[in-house]
Amino acid sequence: MNDYERIARVIRFIDAHRAEQPSLEVLATQAGLSPFHFHRLFSAWAGVTPKDFLQCLTLAHARALLRDGESVLGAAYAAGLSGP
Repeated sequence: MNDYERIARVIRFIDAHRAEQPSLEVLATQAGLSPFHFHRLFSAWAGVTPKDFLQCLTLAHARALLRDGESVLGAAYAAGLSGP
């Protein structure tokens, strides 16, 4: 598996599990790399850190829920946040 495929697979994993807020260690395991190497590789390919990428997905999901009429608390929990 090349680096592009590895990062693409992790991005799909992050999107599918964003509500669980996976840790760097979990993402690195999905990529089959050490956390340090994964962080460097992801940042080089995606242009942002894994944490920043996850935060962007989480924010977009929370905004969509709020637009659809969800309460602040409900949107926060559904997006995987610990509170409003």
